[in-house]
Amino acid sequence: MKRLIYKTIDVSYHEVYPEEAIEYFKDYHSEEQILGDGSEGYTIILECNGKIIGTGTLLGTNIRRVFIDTSYQYKGFGKLVMRKLEEHAFVNGISFLDLSASLVSKRFYDSLGYIIKKEDYIPVWNKQKLNYYAMVKKFDGNTS
Repeated sequence: MKRLIYKTIDVSYHEVYPEEAIEYFKDYHSEEQILGDGSEGYTIILECNGKIIGTGTLLGTNIRRVFIDTSYQYKGFGKLVMRKLEEHAFVNGISFLDLSASLVSKRFYDSLGYIIKKEDYIPVWNKQKLNYYAMVKKFDGNTS
């Protein structure tokens, strides 16, 4: 999964984030973090012909690490991952979800009904910033 996540970051994030933010993303999505969240939360892994093409994790009310291989994006796989995470949350009594959306993924989450709680940033080295959106969604079981 780390390979999928790093490839997606390399391809998708360079146009909108400085190199310092890219490195922060990669540090945040280390193998240890991925395995830790996976063991504590609920993780979806999409596979096609033996290749991991997508993933997402639900940890409590927080959705993390939703990544789809760049060659499979815009084909409904991201929505599939999100729908399964939302269904799992609802079945387990969770009525709202929260996530941190990158500048790249904000429109995707907008389309799924997530709303911006706040715009924020993380200071990274060389006085650069990693801008993101804290987003939330309340739902009544309709996860389509």
